[in-house]
Amino acid sequence: MNEKQIEQQHVTETISLINIEQQLLSKQKNKASQEMEQQSKETSEYRIRTGTNEAFYESVVEYRQHEQELLIKYNSLATQEKRLKTLATMSDSPYFARIDFKEEAETETLYLGIASLRDKHEETIIIDWRAPIANLYYEGELGEAYYESVDERLHVELLLKRQFKIKNGKILSMVDTSEAINDDFLLEILDEASSSRMKNIVATIQKAQNQIIRDSQSKIMLIEGIAGSGKTSALLQRVAFILYHNRKWLDSEQVLLFSPNHLFTDYISTVLPSLGETGIPTQTFRNYIEQLLPGLSLKEEVNREELFLSGDENKLERVKSGLDLVKQMNHYTKKITEFGPLFRDLKLDGRVILSKEKIRNWYQATNVQLPMHQRVVLLQTKLYNKLGGLQNDERRQPWVKEMVDSKIEEVYENDPNLDYTEEKEKSLRKKIAKQLVEKKFKKIERLIQRYRFINTQKQYLHFLQTIPQTLLVNKGVSNNRWTNSLKELRQHLIHKEIPQEDAVLFFLLMKKLHPVDVAQKARYIFVDEMQDFSPAQVALLHQLYPKANLTFCGDLNQKVFGNETIVASIDQLFPQQPVTRFQLTTSYRSTKEITDFANQFLSQDERVQTTTRDGKLPTLINSQSTSATLDWLLTYLEDTKDEAQYWRTAIICKHAKDCQALYEQLPETMHRSTQLIVDEDDFMKRQLLIIPAYLAKGLEFDRVFAWDVKADNFSTVQDKLVLYTICTRAMHELTILSGVKPSLLLENIDKDLVNIIQL
Repeated sequence: MNEKQIEQQHVTETISLINIEQQLLSKQKNKASQEMEQQSKETSEYRIRTGTNEAFYESVVEYRQHEQELLIKYNSLATQEKRLKTLATMSDSPYFARIDFKEEAETETLYLGIASLRDKHEETIIIDWRAPIANLYYEGELGEAYYESVDERLHVELLLKRQFKIKNGKILSMVDTSEAINDDFLLEILDEASSSRMKNIVATIQKAQNQIIRDSQSKIMLIEGIAGSGKTSALLQRVAFILYHNRKWLDSEQVLLFSPNHLFTDYISTVLPSLGETGIPTQTFRNYIEQLLPGLSLKEEVNREELFLSGDENKLERVKSGLDLVKQMNHYTKKITEFGPLFRDLKLDGRVILSKEKIRNWYQATNVQLPMHQRVVLLQTKLYNKLGGLQNDERRQPWVKEMVDSKIEEVYENDPNLDYTEEKEKSLRKKIAKQLVEKKFKKIERLIQRYRFINTQKQYLHFLQTIPQTLLVNKGVSNNRWTNSLKELRQHLIHKEIPQEDAVLFFLLMKKLHPVDVAQKARYIFVDEMQDFSPAQVALLHQLYPKANLTFCGDLNQKVFGNETIVASIDQLFPQQPVTRFQLTTSYRSTKEITDFANQFLSQDERVQTTTRDGKLPTLINSQSTSATLDWLLTYLEDTKDEAQYWRTAIICKHAKDCQALYEQLPETMHRSTQLIVDEDDFMKRQLLIIPAYLAKGLEFDRVFAWDVKADNFSTVQDKLVLYTICTRAMHELTILSGVKPSLLLENIDKDLVNIIQL
């Protein structure tokens, strides 16, 4: 047998082992499910015995043991399900690389996959790509090499690096190399068709990405990468690596992963499961902050598309999303600590039972050496204590006597044989009165428990009123504009609404006024598309999770907002902590021809390096009318439908309204095969999409048609970045469809970099 046949035999044998483990696990899972179902039933039917104290305690212990057994079974079942999902992925392509090395005169062969696999003798067949020894594949060179275990560096002689492309259990290609990724092998993988989901490209990790992924020392990391550089892929693989590296103590629930919108979240949703990690919810910051402020709903966002297309900075939003007001808040809270927060009367049926004046007096009687939020906790305890006396007073109120009389009558009517004595009735009256008042006071108790005796909304408005005029002027916000914004905000708060930029500051202030409990205890936080994340948002996360490791990732060339960036504020955000910065400047997404064309819309120092993956020149279609352009597009799509049947095609318009208009112009027969996406909550379901530029950010497609790139549509400096974003979505093929008057941005392009067709 030749080398490839031997390797194919090994693939077949490995898949057999995977199938055996799958069958075994499925049986165990079914058995565990049945046992768990039976135990759940028994637990639900279990009754605590109440005869003697001894019987009571025995039954409680038995019940706890029962619960504990159930919990162990549940955890085991969850582990089995996770492993089965991983094995299902591996059964198609069990591994992607092989390394041979000599350690202490003994030669070993290891195969790398997304998870480890052992045979029945506990011999390692596949090692997890995240294991320390796997780094020999990514960073080692043939000859003398080393890998690092937990506490030592181990030297070996690396003899072989072999890369595989395996599909449906068949080796499609196999190559030996001295590099981490052979160029031909990389290009072959990059040439594959895109899909509605981001691929797990753990087999194509480059050296620069590997450093990002395996860095377990940096507390704060900043990954800046150009379009198509694999920054999101590196970020997600870093998440998977950290979970594996810290698997003994880190749960997936302790990881926070932020993405810019739901469309992008869906796009990356299968990467972590394909790397063997599940249970990490990816969410938008908007969803996250809404959970922190349950009493308020976030006001509908400003038009994100408009901001993306204009590049204009909202000066008011810039003030609130930057760090200036966060710093002002520190001065403000120190200033009001002695006097105390703005309190509100606690009322019962419209009656004031605890006035804000009394509450203030009790606050001011607390230890003046303590910070405000600790003094508020002492005040809360004082208010709880006062409730007892207030309830005693309330029991003497006329409404209580009336209700008690009515209840007593009901008792005797329902049970006419009840033994009556004056003493028993007195005791019963007292018990009923106590229950009635306690029930009535539950509302007050909840208000105290949630620190609702502080008027946080009024306090926040007061804070904004104290912002120095000089600060606002320096940021280009007039006094009149600021005053009007406060009036608008007051109206929003009356309707229980708050804009997102205010929600961040509101929560930060609330946290300074009283303790805030956050359900999720994050140890690692990852932010993708950081150019859409404000410094104030980072300040909030850092205050909530001061010990958490933070990784930020983004491309400033695709910035949506004209507001302050994390990068510009990084030294202020983390003055005491070193920040590890990585820059990914090579694009792996687009062909060289597409990248060279797109580079013309960037300044010289922003231009992108590319892989040597060649393709055809982008095409520029100049036509005399929109109908002629549409006819050409429809004909081209029809003519190429067979050769591009597995490709994902996007027609990208500048505006969402243009997408809608174009979709309506399509023949009815095309509506079944074409998906219109104009909302970030949509999912990519079809091979042909019509999508606006601001939603295409971060996504990739096999071919892209830039629709209606005409003079009155693309003309500004910001439009250059919009056009750059559209062009860099394309992997293999790019077509620019211009109107009767082509955009001036196309006037000075290098004619050697584009194929021009005149209709």
